Amino acid sequence: MFRWLKARPHNPAFHNETPLHSVRYLVLDTEFTSLDQRSNRLLSIGAIVMQGPKIHLGEQFYRVLNPGVEVPSPGVLVHKLRPHDLRNGDAPAAALQDLRPLLAGSVLVGHFIKMDLEILIKELRTTGQTLDNPAVDTAHIHRWLLRHGRYTEDLHHHLENVDLGTLSKRYKIDFHEAHHALADAFVTARLWQKLLHELEAQGVHTLGELLRI
Repeated sequence: MFRWLKARPHNPAFHNETPLHSVRYLVLDTEFTSLDQRSNRLLSIGAIVMQGPKIHLGEQFYRVLNPGVEVPSPGVLVHKLRPHDLRNGDAPAAALQDLRPLLAGSVLVGHFIKMDLEILIKELRTTGQTLDNPAVDTAHIHRWLLRHGRYTEDLHHHLENVDLGTLSKRYKIDFHEAHHALADAFVTARLWQKLLHELEAQGVHTLGELLRI
């Protein structure tokens, strides 16, 4: 288990007994140059604040970054960030510094968030900073809910198909633009609204209970 997935009782913002509807969440998504952890670089960050189940549209963040390296052509077809867009992007260190106020006191939420955390931590390390917020993966939470719900013969199929587009259909969320960091963060925030409701129906009411999942 990643060390940042554990609650920090010494920080009042992350107290185990905090009700889920009182937690400040930062829902985020990133795009990066490739899946190769040795050489990938951050290309864009999208994030939006939630207070419990409420999405704060006025507290959102989006930056396109200049990674300082050539971006593989196949990746451009996925994230649609052209060399021209990236040349005019922000320096990664400056963008991450601007993100800091939103990170403070926030539980991080993302879909397959492990990949987002790895690239953010990698970029932060170059500036001597770290990231130790608790984090929640919406794909993992959805799978947990499936396993604790009513058994169906196609359960294995549903456990395997948990991409953001598929879950958007399942939870009746509009989903138009994949692989745009802010658009995907907003869809993930709406998904998290739905999952919070399902978690409370399953008796999960506090941050500590959530992180134990």
